Order: sequence, then C-alpha cells, then structure tokens
Amino acid sequence: MGICVFLITVGFAAPLGALANKSQDPQEVGATATSQHVPEGLAATIRFARLFLPVAHRDQIPVAGQGVPIWSHYNQPAAHEVNLFRHGFTLSENLGDASLQILADTRYEVWIDGAWIGRGPARFSIFTREYDVYNVGTLEEGNHLIAVLVQWAPNNRRSESTTPYLIAHLEGKNSGGKSILAGTGTHWRTLNSDAWKANTAPVHAWGLIGPTELLDYRRLPANWMDLDFNDRGWPGAVVKDLSVIDFHPLVVPRLTGYVAGGPDPPFFEALDIQEIDPNSISFRPRSLPLLVDVPVEAAVLDTGHLSPDRRIGELQPGIPTQEFHFSSGDRISLKVEVLSTTGLPVTGDSFIDGSPFQWNAPSPARPDVYIAEASIGRGDHTLRFTNTPPDGLTFALSDQEIKYSNFPFQQGLHAGRRLLLAEPVSDLASAQVSASGDRSLDVNLSNLPAYVVLDLGRTIHGRLAAEVSGPPGTIIDIGWDERLLPDTLRPLPYPGSLHPQWNQVDSWILDGAPRKLRTIDARAGRYLLIAAWGVGPVQFSNLRVFEERLPLEQVGDFSSQDAVLDAVWQIGADTLYSNMSDAYADPWRERGQWWGDAYVSDHTNRAAFGDTSLLRRGIYFMAEAVSSGKPNAMAPNGSGLHMLDYGMLWVQSSADYFERTGDHTILDQIFPRVSEFMTYLATYESPTTGLLDIPDGSWTQTTYIDTVGQASRYGQSTAVNALYYGTLIDASSLAEQAGYSKEATRWKNKAEAVKRAVNTSLFRPAEHRYVTSLRDGKTVAPSAHAQAWALAYELVPAVEVSPVATSLLNLMSMQPQSPEVEIYGTFWVLEALGKAGMVEAGIDLIKVYYGHMLDSGATTTWEIYNSDQYFTQSLSHGWGSAPTWFLTTYLLGARQTGLSSWEVMPAFEGADQASGVLPLPQGVLQVSWVTHSLEDSVVQIDSPSGTLGRVVLANTPGMVISLDGIPYRSKDSMLTGNVIVTPECISVPLTGGIHTITVTRPSGIADRSCPTKD
Repeated sequence: MGICVFLITVGFAAPLGALANKSQDPQEVGATATSQHVPEGLAATIRFARLFLPVAHRDQIPVAGQGVPIWSHYNQPAAHEVNLFRHGFTLSENLGDASLQILADTRYEVWIDGAWIGRGPARFSIFTREYDVYNVGTLEEGNHLIAVLVQWAPNNRRSESTTPYLIAHLEGKNSGGKSILAGTGTHWRTLNSDAWKANTAPVHAWGLIGPTELLDYRRLPANWMDLDFNDRGWPGAVVKDLSVIDFHPLVVPRLTGYVAGGPDPPFFEALDIQEIDPNSISFRPRSLPLLVDVPVEAAVLDTGHLSPDRRIGELQPGIPTQEFHFSSGDRISLKVEVLSTTGLPVTGDSFIDGSPFQWNAPSPARPDVYIAEASIGRGDHTLRFTNTPPDGLTFALSDQEIKYSNFPFQQGLHAGRRLLLAEPVSDLASAQVSASGDRSLDVNLSNLPAYVVLDLGRTIHGRLAAEVSGPPGTIIDIGWDERLLPDTLRPLPYPGSLHPQWNQVDSWILDGAPRKLRTIDARAGRYLLIAAWGVGPVQFSNLRVFEERLPLEQVGDFSSQDAVLDAVWQIGADTLYSNMSDAYADPWRERGQWWGDAYVSDHTNRAAFGDTSLLRRGIYFMAEAVSSGKPNAMAPNGSGLHMLDYGMLWVQSSADYFERTGDHTILDQIFPRVSEFMTYLATYESPTTGLLDIPDGSWTQTTYIDTVGQASRYGQSTAVNALYYGTLIDASSLAEQAGYSKEATRWKNKAEAVKRAVNTSLFRPAEHRYVTSLRDGKTVAPSAHAQAWALAYELVPAVEVSPVATSLLNLMSMQPQSPEVEIYGTFWVLEALGKAGMVEAGIDLIKVYYGHMLDSGATTTWEIYNSDQYFTQSLSHGWGSAPTWFLTTYLLGARQTGLSSWEVMPAFEGADQASGVLPLPQGVLQVSWVTHSLEDSVVQIDSPSGTLGRVVLANTPGMVISLDGIPYRSKDSMLTGNVIVTPECISVPLTGGIHTITVTRPSGIADRSCPTKD
C-alpha cells in the first residue's frame, strides 16, 4: 500500500522563482502561507517546536507519493550509521516498464533480485532534494526483492543533511495498466549494521567529506541482498519524521589571512540548520545524468613488505595505562617505534621493565616515526605505556626471537596511522600480479604484512573494486593519495604532521569467505597503497579502479604541434573528469562546489566537453542559497561563506548559461535572487565614488580575488570593481531577458558610472596603470591583479588597452616559484591578454608557468603553482585549467556566441598553426589555421548546419581575403558589402558548413592583433 506524506508549513516565504507577475519589482513580491493535512500515522512524531516543517506535495514528489521515509530506529543517530533494508514482493504476472524511484540521506546503494542497480543520490540542499529514477525493464512473474544499503554520513561539503532516511517506490505496468508495487513503509525489514565502525577517523578533521570506512566482514552477512536470504530476524522499519534535525555541522574558527602554500586554514562557521526556517522541502527528479563508473588503468608501481622483523600494534584510546608481556630467548636489542604527530614523545610515557625509553628524531623518509632501543636479556619482560593519547597510539616492536603473549594488534579506529608508521621495504617478488582482463589485475600476497602501490596516471575520483579472500581476521587497508613522498615510491594517504587533518585510508577485516571489496563513498587520488596484515595468503581477483563521473566523453580537441601547449590543453581537460561529478568540485581535499572554482572549470568544460547540466544545477543551488541578498560562496553547504566576488561570478555564470542555452525556465527561477543580490551588493557602494568599498575582514566574509590577491580584496579595489562592472552588465542582460526593463536600464547605467569612477579614481594615466585599491583615502600601489581584472572586464579605454596590457606584463614575473598572480587568478590574466589581442604574451606565460608544472610531473592542474611542495595543496584543481579555455578561445580562436551562433578569430601568433574542435549544442565546430609565412595564412572551418557564425580578422592594410576561393577583399577595397569593418577588425559572416578563408598580407607587414570584445 502507499502512504502520501504531507507536513505542515507555517508562514513560509515565496519559493525560488515564485514571481507573481513581471510588472512588479522583484523586491516587492510577497509570500503566501499554506497548510497541508498531516497523515494520522505521522501526527504524533512531528515536533512543532522545531519550526522546520517541510512540505511535500504529492504532485511534486512521486517518489514520496507511494512511500514514506523510513529508518531503523527513532533514536538520535550516531555520526556514522549504515542501515540495510530489504523488501520482498510477489508478482502474479509479468510487469513491464518497471522503474525504481529512490532517495536517501546521505548515500545509498540498491539491488533488485541480488543484481546491483546503482548508487546515489546527487548532492542536495535542505530545500531541494532530487530522487533518482532507474529503469529496470520487465519484472517476471514470481518472487522479487529490493535491497538497499543506506549510509548516514553527513558532512560539511556534499549535501545539507538533516536526518537519516530512505524513501523509494517501484512501479510498472501490468495487464491492467500502471501498478505501484513496493513503496517504503513499516513492512520493509531493516538492520542497523554494526559491521561498519561508527566512530572512525574522518577523512578530514573538519568534517568536510565524511568518515573513513572500517568494515568487519565477520559481522556482515555475505548474501544479505540476495532473494533467498532469510531476514525474518530483522525488525520492521520505522517512519521517519523529516522535521527532526539530527546533524549540526562542525563549527571551525574563521581565519583572517591565508598564506599560499601554508597549512590548511580553518575556513568558517559551518551551516547551522537550526537557524533556518525553509519554505519547504521540494522533491523532484534528478536533474543530472546518473554518474557512471569508468575503468581506469592501474599500473603496479611498487610491491614489498611492511616493517620486516617488526610487529605493528594499536593501543586503544582512553585507557591511561596499557601494558603487555613478552619473553626473549637470548639477549637482544629491542627496537621500539612509535608514531607521534606532535613531536618527540615524552620520556617517561613508555617503559621497558620499568626503565623509560629515550627517543630519537625521525628520518625524512619516515615522517613522525620516533625510535628507541633497549638491550634486554633472556626471560620475561613487561612493556608499559602511560598517558596514551586520546586517539590511541600506533607502535612497532622487534619481532625476532621474541614471543608475545597478548600483543595488541587490532583494526583500531584510524587505519591511516598503520600505513604511516609501517616502513615499506621494496621487494618486487613479494606480490604476484597478473592482468586478468580489461584493465583488471589479480594480486596475490603470500608473505604478510605486504603492500602494493598502484599508479593511476592522474588523480581520479572513484573506487577500487575487487573480489578478496584470505584467512579470517586478516586486515586489509587501502589508502589513496595524490602524490609520493619525495624521492620515494611511497604515497602517504595519512600524511601525519605534514597534513594532520587528512586521512584517506579505509579498512576491512576478512571473514575467510570471498568478498566483494569497495567503499560506499568515493575516494580520490592518483596512487593507491594496498596493505594486508595477518598470516596470508590474500588474493585480490578482478581488481579494478573506477572513476565515478558524469557520463561525458571529451568532444573538444586542440593541437598546435607545440608539445607544451598541447599537453597543457589536455591536462586541463583531464582535470575536469575528476572535478565534474554531481557538482563542480575539487575531488581531493574539499569536494565542495565553490563558485570561483566552478566559474573557471565551466569555461574549460565549454572547450572540452560542452556540457551545461552541471552549470544549470549549480546556478540553481547558488540562487537558492541567497538569503536576504547575501550570497554564499558555495552551494550546497555554503552558509557562513559570504564571498561577494563568488556571488558576482554566479551572476556572470547565469548570464553565460542563458546566452548559450536560452533557458527561460531557470532564468525565471533565479532572477528574483539575482535582484536581491544586486540590491545587497549596492550596500557596499561608497557614497562619494559609487564604487564598492570592501571592509577589512576574513576573505570568507568579503572577497577572495586570488590566492595571493590580499591587497585587492579590500577598500575600493580595481579588481573587485571590475568584477562589479561586469556583473552589472550581466545582471542588466538577465533583467532584459526576464522582462524587467526598469532594472535592466538601472543596472546598465550604474555599470557605466562604475566604469567612469574606476577610470577617474583608480587609474594613473601617466603610468598607464590602475592602482590596486583606494583604502581609507590612501592608494595601494598598482598590481598585476588590478591591470588584469580591468582588462578582462573591458573597463580600460580603447587607447589605453595596449599600454595597460604592457603594464600587466611588466608587473608579472616569470618565476613560478614566486608568482605575482596565482593559478586561480591566471584565468583573468589570460582573459586580459586575450581581449587585448596579446595572445603571444599569453602563450609565453603558459609555457613558463604550466611548463614548470609539466616538468614537475603534473598530469592534472594544481591548486597553486607549487602545490607539489605542500601536502595541504591539491594536485587536481579545476580552477587551474584556464589555459584549456584560452588556447581554444584565443589561439585557435573558436568560441560559441549564442544558442546557435559561433565565432572564429584565429590568432595567427604564438604558434605557426592550430587546429581543434569546439563542442556546440548542434554538433561540433572544427577549425584549423596555418601560417605559411608572414604573408600567407589559411583558415578552414567546418560548422554544423543550421548555425550562423563569423570569422574575424585583423584589419591589416593591404590585406587580400578570399572566401571559398572567391575574392572577398582586394587590398583596401571590399568586393562585397556583407561584412563589418572597423579600424581594428574585419568580420565576415558565415553559414553552417565547410569554408576556407585565405589571407595574404603585403610583404614585410605582419598581421596585427584584433582585440576581442564580448
């Protein structure tokens, strides 16, 4: 049977996009209060004092229309729980076109009749939760089973979790039409599994990602998801009250400054859901394609033994004194190793037969490992540890000629510490590895403890999967890392004091039966360290690594026959595979959808993939997060991060999206929030200049601009006000398209006023430079950021474009080790040079800075130019991929300009030739050009039918142009009137199809650059 859930809402504000009519000012649209009937079964559980009362309309949420949210208990959940659900049903006839609709907080995996169907959901906000739909085809007459694993693992980045629940239903068509078969309810059986440890170390100490997974297979039925499994001992599910809030994100102190390459900063006060009174919880079908698992080739980098002749132990946390005994057959030197991330262990915290140990400092090859030795004779001995750290202690002891009676080896709560303490000793004969199929390996480890290091070639976001077997009690640890410890083949999935917040190591205890090994949540890295502890042997069969990503394949392409440029373009595209999952997000440390990252990544997406689904969804969530005009820097989970520049980039992304798609549905939804934000932004305007005047404070509450852009963040900053100018222009465009002509005119006029004020108050004509900022009546000296942002947003008067671009280059060093602009800000530097027509200068910059990364072994773009020097910095960051966009847009010269329009503006500089492919909604735009000499160039274009475009060339005196073999311009006279000519450029309109343009210049006259205008 199906139960429809409706909860009460009291006095809620107008939902996103709920404009009554467009003749009203969006600031004046009021709210409408509604109420809904509460079903009898739920009335007793609703806690009205919470004031968090979601509304679920039946016509909005078919997933909830036939099932209720369920869980295994009513109690306050642990920080990490895994619940197993089963529901069997019988069909008296075949059921066609069956589909499963499902949603869970936080994650789920689902099987039907023992066959794995998929996992999800996509990250969600408090307000908007998207359920997944699986088409399962025909279910035949007979018995069937739905089995679901749900992991409650809320965190501060992925989704705005509130309470654990599963809600689902299965439907299809029988002979009489449509039939609902299996809606969630109290008739589903469930088990709150203790196979996963609930209090394990988190992946990141700030709660950014979730817990590491420590699973004991001895406590998990191997076939629990199979049809014939006996679940009669499992209790029935309980109905969950969605108004209850069970998760309160970690509160981290804010930081007032941040030094590039320094330790991770504590960012912000995270979302406090108790303070939010949302309009409703809206359920809707998933707006993204389901993610896919793409197999990745894994190469064996190293194999060997872990700490030969030593035994690893784990002391339980919270026990003041721990001791154990052993005996020695002869006098030996006992070596003791302990792991300490806080420095030299205290003498007197550990004793051998009552005598304290004296500790020696670690070696660089073994970070945080401290060593002591003691000479002991024949007989029985006692080893005692006092003052055990709150999170326990990992140690190692000599294993030769010693018998231990109660050695404390166990899985523990922090598997990463084992992998950091253990010394890897390479021995290529320690593992038998063979290829067993397409990108899969068989690995046999017989002499334990042993390890294998795999290299995936670049950072991926995904999972290892294998069938594993070994003796009961064997422990498997698997860790992921982006890098190797310098001068070694050793990854550090838990880097200890090098990055104490981080730990990406999961663990399994085998039960003696073959098991399918994989994590519930995804992990990220380039290197995998697999360790096995016990007596062995351990066999991994069909071991494969999968990248979890959007079902996209690279469409765009670029080639210039310059090895550096071609490699840089490709690593930008490769980076996006791991940065595009259910959001634009760094796959490694953060996994949050920061909008500055998303803005740059989306430009690279345009060049390499042409996808708009992530941008659309991200724009929606960013709009939803605007509160009283105040923007969030990321969404979901952006509360407490109110970065004005990221809010402005959200408006610019919205305008870009609408230009490319003409999608009025989302425009109507987001425009009220755009208007609110623009009104809020205006409150920062100086009453004397009209420029934004940003007060001092943490960048998490003001602006960021760039990792080394501190001077540009505050006061009346040129960079910030250039952003403001561009945002006003884009907001005006959105208002015009949305039917708000009054706002469109007002914002356009204000943009011109900002432009005048920047050039009046912040520009030094004699120097051809913009000052960085005006703070408290004093100017801050010119910087590269000020010149770049002014050029990128076209604030610079035409006669000053070239001199200001020259000033930008003079303010930029060619020293990647000490950059004036970091890798994030490089997007705007390259945009500035491209729009100024100085493409060759941009090419030179790319070769120096990104050539440095290539020389350092980069296979994806980094978070800062020297990320390889700091364990806290990501080696796969989409915000560093700007050259991919630049090379396609400014060197090749191809760009989309509208829903069905494009432009080709070949640079004819920076390379002798370029060719590539640009994705368009109607197909692909193929472009190639070659310069045979200073005088002759040929451009070839193949564009989709039904599109319109133009080729734009520099207006060089005496230049001769022919189009498809027909003269178009003879020296200085045009042979056709269907052309736009300016002193700088000639624009030739083209229709879809194949075209060839030849350009011949007078001898000795080089082609001039044509500045780009959006």
